[in-house]
Amino acid sequence: MKLGFFGSFTLLSLFLVVAGESLASPIAAELAPHRAIYDMSLANTQLSGGVTGASGAMTYVFGDTCNGWTVENKTVLTFAYNDGAPVATTWDFITWESKDGLHYRFRVRSTRDGVVNEEIDGVANLEGHGKGGTAKFTLPESKVLRLPKGTLFPTEHTIHLLETAQKGEHEAERIVFDGTGADGVFDVNAIIGKASGANSNPSPSTANKAVNASLLSAPSWPMQMAFFLHGGNDATPDYEVALRYYLNGVADEVLQSFGNFSLRGRLQRLEPMPKPDC
Repeated sequence: MKLGFFGSFTLLSLFLVVAGESLASPIAAELAPHRAIYDMSLANTQLSGGVTGASGAMTYVFGDTCNGWTVENKTVLTFAYNDGAPVATTWDFITWESKDGLHYRFRVRSTRDGVVNEEIDGVANLEGHGKGGTAKFTLPESKVLRLPKGTLFPTEHTIHLLETAQKGEHEAERIVFDGTGADGVFDVNAIIGKASGANSNPSPSTANKAVNASLLSAPSWPMQMAFFLHGGNDATPDYEVALRYYLNGVADEVLQSFGNFSLRGRLQRLEPMPKPDC
């Protein structure tokens, strides 16, 4: 299960395109370093899936290192089940991605009731824009994975989505590698909804004093995404994400669906992070 969501985020068969107009004067996407904390709770569940409750928090820190972007995503959740005691989980995801979109480092660590149950570590490189490349894992075991032509890394995918939205287009299909699994190449299909202009404050989070409203003043779009293992034949996505993306890369109104249950993320705290002196 993926408990984090940023950077990739596709639903061609399950969602209809929401009609919307592009912004009259496109603005270049300038990603804002920021720290966001989301209150996580169970949105819905199928009792046959076993999950009856979930609560916790997700902390997402997006940083700028002059030559690259960093992400630190930590999710802490407690799940309740209909046939056993609650289970405490953590999911840590740390990445660095070069600003040219060609180089990527990733590390994942997850625990269940305090016991480590997964560790992933590796690097990935593309041979050029629009070309393939390789991902080299050192954990959980030494492995080399070939990345297909056209692969994007997570932040580059986010930029692609925002650029697509700026053009007034409503669909985007790309191949994305994020390193969250040994077979972590996904076909990501995105539906982009109607644009909201700058300072239109479509988010209820702006009423929260702990949320820096200036980071929610950029143009934004609701997006719905589905993730399919690349090359697979399953018509059902591995997981789905719906959120509102702002032109500066801030996300709100998050809904993560895992088939038998879904989690809702409500923005509780949002603050800018310092920009480096490059």
